[in-house]
Amino acid sequence: MSASSSPRPAAAAVLGYAVVGTAGHIDHGKSALVRALTGVDPDRLEEEKRRGMTLDLGFAHFDLPSGRRVGLVDVPGHERLIRNMLAGATGIDLVLLVVAADEGVMPQTREHLDILRFLQLRRGIVVLNKIDLVTDQEWLALVTDDIRAATAGSFLDGAPILPVSARRGDGIPALVAAIDAALRDAAARPVDAPARLPIDRSFTMAGFGTVVTGTLWTGRIRAGEVLELLPAAQEVRVRQVQSHGMPVDAAEAGQRVALNIVGAAKDEVVRGDWLATPRSVQPTTLLDVRVRLLETAPALAHQARIRLYVGAGEVIGRIRLLDRPRLGPGETAVAQLRLECPAVVARGDAFVLRRYSPMTTVGGGEVIAPHAPLRRRGGAAAEAVASEEGSGVEGQLQAALAAAGRGGSTVDLLARKAGVTPERAAEQVRAWVTARQAIDLRGRVFSANAAETVRDDVLRTLGAYHAAAPWRRGMPRDDLKSRVFGAGDDRLYGFALDDLVAGSRVVVDEGLARLSTFHAVHTPAEIAARGAIEEAVRRGRFAPPGREEALAAAADRGAAERMLQALLDDGRLIAVGEEILFHREALEEIESRVRAHIAEHGEITVAALRDQLGSSRKFTLTVLEYFDTRHLTRRVGDKRVLARPAPRP
Repeated sequence: MSASSSPRPAAAAVLGYAVVGTAGHIDHGKSALVRALTGVDPDRLEEEKRRGMTLDLGFAHFDLPSGRRVGLVDVPGHERLIRNMLAGATGIDLVLLVVAADEGVMPQTREHLDILRFLQLRRGIVVLNKIDLVTDQEWLALVTDDIRAATAGSFLDGAPILPVSARRGDGIPALVAAIDAALRDAAARPVDAPARLPIDRSFTMAGFGTVVTGTLWTGRIRAGEVLELLPAAQEVRVRQVQSHGMPVDAAEAGQRVALNIVGAAKDEVVRGDWLATPRSVQPTTLLDVRVRLLETAPALAHQARIRLYVGAGEVIGRIRLLDRPRLGPGETAVAQLRLECPAVVARGDAFVLRRYSPMTTVGGGEVIAPHAPLRRRGGAAAEAVASEEGSGVEGQLQAALAAAGRGGSTVDLLARKAGVTPERAAEQVRAWVTARQAIDLRGRVFSANAAETVRDDVLRTLGAYHAAAPWRRGMPRDDLKSRVFGAGDDRLYGFALDDLVAGSRVVVDEGLARLSTFHAVHTPAEIAARGAIEEAVRRGRFAPPGREEALAAAADRGAAERMLQALLDDGRLIAVGEEILFHREALEEIESRVRAHIAEHGEITVAALRDQLGSSRKFTLTVLEYFDTRHLTRRVGDKRVLARPAPRP
C-alpha cells in the first residue's frame, strides 16, 4: 500500500512534517518541478503520461536539510480541472506558485492565485520556471514585474521569486533552502484534537482492499482504531497506516496519509468524503459564514446558486444574504449557505465559492457556525452572526446550545457542532449548570433561557385560557402541553411545569392546570344549568339520561354545554361511555356492589349486575367495561373478577 508512486525511503530521522502544494497555469512545469525536487513522477495516470498533462492530483515527498519531511501535492493547471486543483490545494502549509519564464502570468495563474487567497495560506514562494528557455533579461524583468503586480495585496505580496530550471536542475538547491526557511516557523497543527482527514483519493489494492489518502488536518490516526466515514456516518476500521510511503503505527496532523480501511468498499468512498474521530463532527446543510468576493467577480444576488469547495469536496447550494439584496465585487458580508447535500465543516474552515454556471471562481471565506438556525433576513440577523464570529470556544458552545432550543442536546453533540473535544464541552456544561445558565436533565442539556421561555409560555397560555373560559376550573394538561411545547424534549416541559408548581405559580389537579391565582367564575345562567344537569343525571341513577337529554334539562344551551364540561372536570359526573354519563354517587355505589358480589361469589357477570341494579344490559355492560379500563375488574370469558384481589386477612 502506498500514498504515492515509487516513494524513496527517508535518509535521516524525521523532525517534523509539512505539506507543500503546487499551483499555476497548465504546462508551466509543475510536475517537472516535483520530479526535480523528489525524483518522483507525480503523473500516475497512463493518459497523463501519454498527453504530457496533469489531469489529477499527484503526490510525492522529500526531506529538507532541517529534517522536516515534506509531502508534495501536484495539482492540474487546466481550467476544466479546477475542481481537482481545489481538492489538492486545501490543507497545505506552503504553496509553490509556478510561472513559466517564457510565458509569464497566464489566466490559470490568476485563477489559482484567486483560489489560494481564500485558503488561509500564509506562506508561499513564486517559482519562475523554465529559465533555460529565456535569454532575454529584459523579458525576465517584465515577467517578474507582472508577477509582483499579480500577487500584490495577497499573501504572496513580497514573497521570493526564485528562478529555476526543473529540466536542468538550475536553482533547485536554492528553492529547497527557501522552502526550508519558509517552513521553519510554521505553527504545528493541533494533534490532540479529534482527527479530521479530507479524502482526496480512494482506490483498491490487491491484498489490501480499500485505500484512501489525504492530508491529516487535525488529530492522530492509529492502526486498529475506528473512524467515522462522513457524511455517510459509516464506521470503518483502520487496518494499516502509511505516511509518505512508509508504514507507521500512527500518523499526526500535517502528514500526508494513506489508510487501508475495512468496512467500506471503494465505491462507497469518494473524493470529498471525510474520515473523522467517531461522533466528533456532524454534517450540515445550513451554515453561517463570512464571504468575500473578488474584485473581478460578478455580483452575487441573494439566493444565487453556488458551488462550495471545502476540504476535498464540492457541494452545490445557495447563498442567503442577510442584510442586502446582492454582494458586489470586492465586498465582504456575513451570510448563510444553504446546501443541497450535507457538508463536513468546522468553525474557522476556509472555503472557496464558484458560480454554479459558468463555473468561475467568485470568492470565498470562513465558516462561522457550521450548524446554524435558518435566520430571518435583516440587520439583526447579520449582527447576530457577526457577534458569534468574534466569540471563543464558550461562545461556540453557547450558540450550539441555543440552536438546540427546546430539543436540547447531549454533550457529545454540542462538541461536534462546536468543533471541540467532548471533554471541553463537558467542562463548559458543568460550569453552566453550576452558574444556572444550563440544565442537565438525565443526560440532556438545555439552556436556562429555553426553560425560561417554556415557563413564560405556560403562564401566558394559561392566562389566555382562563380569560377565554373563566367558567372552567383549569386547562387540560395535555392541551396545555400541545399548545405550549409542540416539538421538543419532554424532559424540558416536565421540568418547567414542575418548577412552576413547586414555586406555587401553577396548580395541577386531576389533569387540569391553572394559575394559582385563578378561580372559576360562573354566571347565574351557568349556575342554573349546572344544577339542572346534575339533578337530571342523579335522578337517573343506574339508568341515567344520555348526553343530549342531560343538556336539554337546562334552559340555556350554551351555558349547559359549558357546565356539563365543568361537572366532568369536577368529577361530579363521569363519562363511562361516549354518550353515557353517571353521577359519581351512583357509580361509587355500583363499584361497591361489584366488589361485594365478587367477594362473595368470586366473579360477576353482566346479567348478575343487571339484576342487582334493575337496569338494562346497555348500562351494565358499559359500566363493567369502564371498570376494566380502570383496572378494577378483569374479564375472564363472559365473567369479571377483581383485577387485584384483596389481600387475605
